[in-house]
Amino acid sequence: MFRRVSAMTETRVPPRAPSRSFRPDIEGLRAVAVLSVLIYHANLAWVPGGYVGVDIFFVISGFLITSLMVRQVERQGRLGLADFWARRARRLLPASTLVLVFSAVVALVCLPVNTRKDFGGDIVSAALYVVNWRLGAREVDYLAENVGASPVQHYWSLAVEEQFYIVWPLLIAALVALFRTRWRPALLVGITAVTVASFVFTLSYTVAQPDLAFFVSTTRIWELGVGALLAIAFPVLVRLPAALRGALGWVGLAAVCYSVLQLDDATVWPGTATLLPVLGTAAAILAGGGAAPRWGVGLVLGLRPAVWIGGLSYSLYLWHWPFLIAAEGLWGDLRVRQALLVVLASAIPAWLSYRYVETPFRHAPRFALPRPALLAGAAGMAVSIVAGFALVASFGLVDTVEEATAEEAPGALALNDPRFADTDWAALKTVDVLRPSPLDAYADYPSINRDGCVASMIEEDFKPCEYGDPDAERTVALVGDSKAAQWFPPIRAIAEKEGWRLVVMFKNGCPFAASRVLVNGQPSPSCASWQPWAMEQLEELRPDVLLTVTRNSRALPPGGTTEDDARPEPMVEGLVEYWQRLVDAGIMLVPILDTPIPVSKTVPDCVQDHLDDLTQCVSLKKKGTPRSGAPAQLAAAEQVPEARIVDMSPVVCPDGVHCPPVIGNVLVYRGGTHLSNTYAKTTTTILAEKLAEATGGLFGSAAPASG
Repeated sequence: MFRRVSAMTETRVPPRAPSRSFRPDIEGLRAVAVLSVLIYHANLAWVPGGYVGVDIFFVISGFLITSLMVRQVERQGRLGLADFWARRARRLLPASTLVLVFSAVVALVCLPVNTRKDFGGDIVSAALYVVNWRLGAREVDYLAENVGASPVQHYWSLAVEEQFYIVWPLLIAALVALFRTRWRPALLVGITAVTVASFVFTLSYTVAQPDLAFFVSTTRIWELGVGALLAIAFPVLVRLPAALRGALGWVGLAAVCYSVLQLDDATVWPGTATLLPVLGTAAAILAGGGAAPRWGVGLVLGLRPAVWIGGLSYSLYLWHWPFLIAAEGLWGDLRVRQALLVVLASAIPAWLSYRYVETPFRHAPRFALPRPALLAGAAGMAVSIVAGFALVASFGLVDTVEEATAEEAPGALALNDPRFADTDWAALKTVDVLRPSPLDAYADYPSINRDGCVASMIEEDFKPCEYGDPDAERTVALVGDSKAAQWFPPIRAIAEKEGWRLVVMFKNGCPFAASRVLVNGQPSPSCASWQPWAMEQLEELRPDVLLTVTRNSRALPPGGTTEDDARPEPMVEGLVEYWQRLVDAGIMLVPILDTPIPVSKTVPDCVQDHLDDLTQCVSLKKKGTPRSGAPAQLAAAEQVPEARIVDMSPVVCPDGVHCPPVIGNVLVYRGGTHLSNTYAKTTTTILAEKLAEATGGLFGSAAPASG
């Protein structure tokens, strides 16, 4: 019967878009996509490429949505934008609103209070479907290292699709209006141009900005575009021999499964490898259309359990992630078995949401017309936005310890103060006052970060900054990554007291060494540009003293591209190469060892959660920890004996073993691996003495920094 209708279509009417009859095989593809994502998020080792489930969804959405719009143009000669957007609102916004409100509750009850501002903003961005851009910006913001996984992080892909749902109908409507009699070829040409342009852009952007490329819409449109092109060309492609399409379907499904099982986090994404699941999904969709052979992929994808899971896929995707984040917030890192149980438990609210929220709203007669549907959708977005702002506002209602005055908070100076001689900092259980407040600690970073003198992880425009006396007889340079920048306040105070000129060159995540390093899991071309630039600047400047710090302990050998390839030896070799060049140029080299790294949870969060027992937040100084750059610096100094090492770890771990969260009523760490700016300032006198010793008196002794 289908072939007869198709033959009639060929001779009497223009080719039609794909039938809107129910496609169980597409529901099965949705099941593959959502199960891949869920199992991947549960950290099951044998599904290292489960993230490709999102790409499968993109292709399916591009196909179905474009098919829907083409059918409407065929029937009515135009595209009803209000009707289209009303359908999307009925389908997506009710469940989305419910989960966003639930995510606000998760952040309020289960997560550190310090995250409420960030996560509240995430919820607002998710409600407006722009959260992908916000998350992308956070990925390249080094100062955001304290912010963990957001409870709405998974909304990034929904934001991409929603932006597609807004822009794509406008593109199609415009092309149909401009080419009334030739609208179908116009669509094919227009969508092809957009898809190819997005793909070409993606290839370069994933190399230049891999962290941003994962989230931004411009690198994902081509995946939706592939589905859209399939929808436009479907009436022609479906005429291919059934046996050929059946074989293509199995090849496509095999490509999808291979991607899920063999790709991993080291794969550049979305790059050329993304073609595998994208084209595989398109082939599987094509195979199930028209007169599909009985032995085709529908044999598997059309199984009742797969169809049921596919129908529930949107709800499963929405609910599983905040459940995982809530569990981790309450119980810490989850084992695979625990994570799988949490994901399984999330199926309960997913089904309830589908049964009692999604389905009733989608089929409710009162929302059948566009106007009430769009108004209801806007109301849902407003509720989500209010939930996000309420979470942000709740941050100001949190009780914490009273903030200390400068006189009450000597910080590192207490280590040499007779009044604190008997203090066992590691056993300190409580404090009456504290500076900075653990609720403000995340923002307690050096002012130089706001001066534009610290290059971001992706920045290509580098510049040195100068402080102190520009006409001074002596020049000090401070160069390195953010762990060098944390010492800027005390070093600036010392240089200004000595009447020296201070030149600084900082780049987040980038060591001053001839070493290839990873930034967020990818080799950094920006870092590779900054390193020789900084060396050239120093060789031209020829400072009297170079102070340098590095956090990195490992680097990539030739040909290495992943975290598994990183080794200590290339890092040491890179340090030695640069250090020796500077020493040979007559520059006094003073490496400051990387400070010990907290090995527990984020220190301000821990302090806020354990104000009555700070011993819960004491870290142990571990020798040779791969998270600290000190071992690499020490190994390099053995090969460059002229290097004059300064070790400031005693101001962080006074007994050499225990690293307390609070010293002298000052919070030691602002979060992540960096000292709080307040504590760094209190080390000025101690650092000045150590520098004077290391430089043979070239540095004098400086008073503590003020303010």
